[in-house]
Amino acid sequence: MGSWLRLAAMKNAAKTLGAGLVLVAAAACGAGGPGAPANTSTPPVTSPSDLPTSLPASPPVAKPPMSRPTVGPPPMDKMLPPSQVNAKVPAQVSAENGGLNVHIELSGCDEATANLAEENAQRVVVKVKIDHGKPGQMCPQVIRYAVLPVKLAEPVGSRAVVLEAG
Repeated sequence: MGSWLRLAAMKNAAKTLGAGLVLVAAAACGAGGPGAPANTSTPPVTSPSDLPTSLPASPPVAKPPMSRPTVGPPPMDKMLPPSQVNAKVPAQVSAENGGLNVHIELSGCDEATANLAEENAQRVVVKVKIDHGKPGQMCPQVIRYAVLPVKLAEPVGSRAVVLEAG
């Protein structure tokens, strides 16, 4: 019987030792393990009186400059009123720097020119010519805006502007 008691005592010791190893391993995992930071204390608690009462002043932010689009239909504030323009071609007219600008939509292979045909005290006549490319030529299907400048002897003022095909 003596050997049986020794065997039972050894089994008890092994169980106790195994349970102890499990507790040590669990404690090590709870502490963060090998890669955890060394300081695991909780952060200090701040009260509302510890917080700043005002925010720091932020630097002023500059507004982006106003700009006009470089592509697309013309700005409406520079356009001549429709009552002043007699357009026999699909275009709009603006007056800038003592002359006129003819704003026209072109597609594909289109090319356009605008030339002063007549200028007198009552009216200004501009001939607008649109070339649609060579017959059978493949052209991209895009719309683009062209501005065709026309120099005048005097600013247009209140004179009528006539756009003719030509």
